[in-house]
Amino acid sequence: MISRYSFILLALLLASGCAHRYLTPPQDVLEHQRQVQAVSDWQLTGKLGIRTTADSGSATVKWMQQLASYQINLSGPLGQKRMIITGNADKVRLEQTGEPAQEAKTAEALIKKSAGWTLPVAQLAYWVRGVPAPKLRITHLQQNENGLIDQLAQGGWNISYSNYRDQTFNSAVLPLPGKITAEYKDVRLVLVIREWHLGAANE
Repeated sequence: MISRYSFILLALLLASGCAHRYLTPPQDVLEHQRQVQAVSDWQLTGKLGIRTTADSGSATVKWMQQLASYQINLSGPLGQKRMIITGNADKVRLEQTGEPAQEAKTAEALIKKSAGWTLPVAQLAYWVRGVPAPKLRITHLQQNENGLIDQLAQGGWNISYSNYRDQTFNSAVLPLPGKITAEYKDVRLVLVIREWHLGAANE
């Protein structure tokens, strides 16, 4: 069984590493990124599947983002117990049923403390919405027929997108992915997003 901390790492996703060159995203990708970043509050719910050479499993995920603050709820067979990861610009807190809470200044530091290795999880808020992470080198980018990202390689991860669906925000239509597959060495992660909500929770 994948350990609870490994699950947190993989659920939070995404990656470090180096790149040999920087690819400038096309203008339509940059425009989509600009529109996505204009949405400061958002939520998603879905199912997260993880496969490694050692094991595989899945869990329900709910992510709520408000400006720089977020809360990620994980529950289901893979995690065994419900886990809540709460973060802001100052610290990140991990809570799990029956376990003492843990805190660190950043998600990376918390993961390093818990599992002994690290991931730049700040990139996740961009990748999950179908845009490249800023200030991280792009080694591959392929668009679909609508100009949205079909494949992206950053930080050693290869990410594929599909099932884009139009979401409405302030009367504007913003396409967001419904399925994301990310692979890094022997890790394969599949996130199926059932529902997006753009804007504050009470809107």
